[in-house]
Amino acid sequence: MQKLLSIVIPVYKVEDYIKKCLDSLLVPAEQLQLLDVVVVNDGTPDNSAVMAKEYEKKYPSVFRVIDQENRGHGGAWNHGTELAVGKYLFYLDSDDWFDTDQFSKLIAYLGHCDTDMVLMDRKKYYAQEDRYEDVVLINMEPDKVYDANVYDWLGSGNGSNITYAHNTVYRTTMMQKYLPLFCEHVMYDDVSLQVIPIAIAESFVYTKLNVYRYYIGRVGQSFDPQVRAKHGDHVTTVLKFVLAWMKQYRDEVPENTTRRAWFDNLWWAFGSCHYEELSLFPYNMAQPRLKEWDAYMLEEFPDVKVSKTVRDYRQLPFPLYWVKFKVGRQISRVKKFIKRKMK
Repeated sequence: MQKLLSIVIPVYKVEDYIKKCLDSLLVPAEQLQLLDVVVVNDGTPDNSAVMAKEYEKKYPSVFRVIDQENRGHGGAWNHGTELAVGKYLFYLDSDDWFDTDQFSKLIAYLGHCDTDMVLMDRKKYYAQEDRYEDVVLINMEPDKVYDANVYDWLGSGNGSNITYAHNTVYRTTMMQKYLPLFCEHVMYDDVSLQVIPIAIAESFVYTKLNVYRYYIGRVGQSFDPQVRAKHGDHVTTVLKFVLAWMKQYRDEVPENTTRRAWFDNLWWAFGSCHYEELSLFPYNMAQPRLKEWDAYMLEEFPDVKVSKTVRDYRQLPFPLYWVKFKVGRQISRVKKFIKRKMK
């Protein structure tokens, strides 16, 4: 019997969270046998993998613990994707969890699906405030099968995280064809999922199920501003990986389709917006990083349209550019503050 759903879970220093994560997958027995849970031990030094192997012992036909030398979060996702045997694939980080009741309903739903992707809503959990926040996809009709070439990706109003790991189930063979999907040994590797699934999927369906629970509050999480500043070079590395993937596979995305428009828009956005992100660093950090990024963009993507920020960077002496950028950001913040107060 082919497994219906593979769940790939990277494990590294999460012994305080892994039990809740794996317990959330324990649906009724008849559904549990449809699952292929691939726990990738990314060389964790704590007891996380040992704890996961207890589930492997208890449910040997469901849980698999794969040991590998440390390759980072993206390396664990790549390896787990390669080993997945289910018809569909869902990524779950080991400090997050599923709502078990909603997950059980998702398994039943997938039993009647044959689209390349299944999109859902999700919840963020803010630990310090002990509150949940719904993240709901809009402008999608539940249970309607959409043609990926026709759906208005740019005009949907859902931003760039439509096919994010926390709210999307992917056809496994579709994802395996394009491995490696994720940059390894870096943070922010999941940026790939903003563009790759839309580029390769032919169809999708949206369901109002809300399965994923995203934990916010763990020390060292990648979105923490201090962590992001410390590992700013990781963002550059990931964007280079994604842009190289996009360059390699661009011609496989049908021309004159809405997903090609989305693809090309993100190509521009990834390249241009990174100038702004690098400009937020202190002067002595921003100058060399911007110089390196600009040289990369000019060499690899000379024909990609540029933003006003990029034009300013290329036309102005760096001290003048940096001051202009900082002042402009402050003015923008003041305008937004006044606008909020006037509402």
